[in-house]
Amino acid sequence: MSFLIHQSHSRKELFDIIAQFKLPIKGKHDKNKKQLSGAIVEIVDFLDIIEPEQEYFFVDGKEQLIDYLRSQNPAKSLTIKEKDEVMSLAKKIIAYGRSNYFLVPCGYLDTLEIYRDAKYIAKFPEIPSVRRAVEIYNKDPKCREKIEIVLPRRVKKQLEKKKKIKQMNNIPLYIRRAPKGKPFIIDFD
Repeated sequence: MSFLIHQSHSRKELFDIIAQFKLPIKGKHDKNKKQLSGAIVEIVDFLDIIEPEQEYFFVDGKEQLIDYLRSQNPAKSLTIKEKDEVMSLAKKIIAYGRSNYFLVPCGYLDTLEIYRDAKYIAKFPEIPSVRRAVEIYNKDPKCREKIEIVLPRRVKKQLEKKKKIKQMNNIPLYIRRAPKGKPFIIDFD
């Protein structure tokens, strides 16, 4: 029962699939995307049971994993041209925020135009610049209504993971000064 992996799945995502489902693929970092896809298909066809995964891919078994791999990547719903357009709108809104919310320097004529742009790009919350642009728009004192971004569960999990790592690496530095007349003595044994 051989199948083809949809081309919208990136090499990085294929690595994530290998890691999450613990697929035994040797030399995976030496393979290109096509070779990696072939290896995944071969392993998934060979395996009888695949453990359910509800953290990133939300797959309950082998058949759902095959369906996921066959179908278009849900995170890659934009074409390159559409993504460029979304990115340029996000950059324009970020520039609007950096210019202290003045309309003219950024090419906007009224706040309704900014609202439309922010509302449009808010549909793509998996792009970090979009999240930042909408956050900047929501801080605008002239904004009519706040735009709420609905993050996909996978993006939420990734952001939580990054936040935990950042908190673990954020060790505070304490500096103690010696009281007057009593110096610190450091011994090196």
